[in-house]
Amino acid sequence: MHCFDCVEHNVERPAVGTCMDCGAGVCAEHARPERRPVTCRMSAGMIPVQQPTQVAARILRCSACTQVRTTVAACETQGGRNC
Repeated sequence: MHCFDCVEHNVERPAVGTCMDCGAGVCAEHARPERRPVTCRMSAGMIPVQQPTQVAARILRCSACTQVRTTVAACETQGGRNC
């Protein structure tokens, strides 16, 4: 598989992973690694509860999905105004 962003610029570069959001192949240059908290499911009587753990999982996103998430986060911070 080749990096989707590179192919758009007529460059063939092997992908090192796939974007967690859109599934596009990403090379080392275009991959945006992030950490995501991990939870484990525990039972509190009859109700399942998600308990945070001390570890975080590594995920990859492409530059386009990272930009969208940054824009949405900024919009949410402003209470949805001017988005």
